[in-house]
Amino acid sequence: MIAEPIGLWNTGVPVVVLGALAMLLPRWLCPRETRSQGDVAVTIGASAGVLLLVGAGLFVLIYAVGGTDVSGAFGLAPVSTSMFFLWLSGFSAIVWVPILALAWLGLAQGVEKRKGEDVVRSVDNAD
Repeated sequence: MIAEPIGLWNTGVPVVVLGALAMLLPRWLCPRETRSQGDVAVTIGASAGVLLLVGAGLFVLIYAVGGTDVSGAFGLAPVSTSMFFLWLSGFSAIVWVPILALAWLGLAQGVEKRKGEDVVRSVDNAD
């Protein structure tokens, strides 16, 4: 298989879908009241993995709708075909990685805010 030239369908749609998921997915996956930066890091890692897989699936769908015999390609060479679509999905990371980084920053700030509020509450209760 070869990569298709850049177009609205094979570039615009993945940018919009993956960008929106990069904003929403970390908020859905991260525990609401966590006070652990580790939880945030795991959430971001899981979100990145999901985005990579969703991107690959999206490119499979785009190629299939475009007339490429994707099922035949998977039947003949499942590993290399999977790697091709993961490779395409990896290129889409140029869009969603910065968004995911901003989501990480927002979640991390929320953790530090909650931890600070806990310290203030404990000092107020000690008086």
